[in-house]
Amino acid sequence: MLAQIAVEATRVVLILFIILGTFGNVLNLFIFTRPTLLKSPCTLYLLAASIDNILVIYTTLLTRLLANGFSIDITITSNAVCKLRSYVGYVFFAVSPYFFVLACFDRYCSSSPSAAYRSWSNKKVAKRLIIGAITLACILYFHMAIFFEIQSGEGGLSCNCRPGIYEIFWRIFYLIVM
Repeated sequence: MLAQIAVEATRVVLILFIILGTFGNVLNLFIFTRPTLLKSPCTLYLLAASIDNILVIYTTLLTRLLANGFSIDITITSNAVCKLRSYVGYVFFAVSPYFFVLACFDRYCSSSPSAAYRSWSNKKVAKRLIIGAITLACILYFHMAIFFEIQSGEGGLSCNCRPGIYEIFWRIFYLIVM
């Protein structure tokens, strides 16, 4: 009975997150693509974060809803899908906070009395830092594409990190980076 309540709660909450998250981020895209707002480099960071959040919703939340709410776990269909979903999901999940930090840094630079700091607040720098943040996340999480695989356990098959030394590394990495 309790397990069924948990499944129903998962369904309701994740469906709500997917609907509201999509709606909110699409509104953000609509707002941040206004010509007056696109003049600001800060808007590029917020636009990138909104795009990334939509990707998180449809790579992480949707697959989690299918697996936990409807027992359709695509990550156990093949090791390639397991590795890809884990890697892409964590990269997308990690990048969004980077964009918010960069937006804060941009606002700090744009309001600085120092001309050197103010010069960092421009669209060219913003585009480079967005690409840099994505590249950094791709590099930081690349090990997941190698060491995540389908594991057989008490609850059946699941997509997890390889047991042993990598599992210890993963737990420490997750604590430090996430």
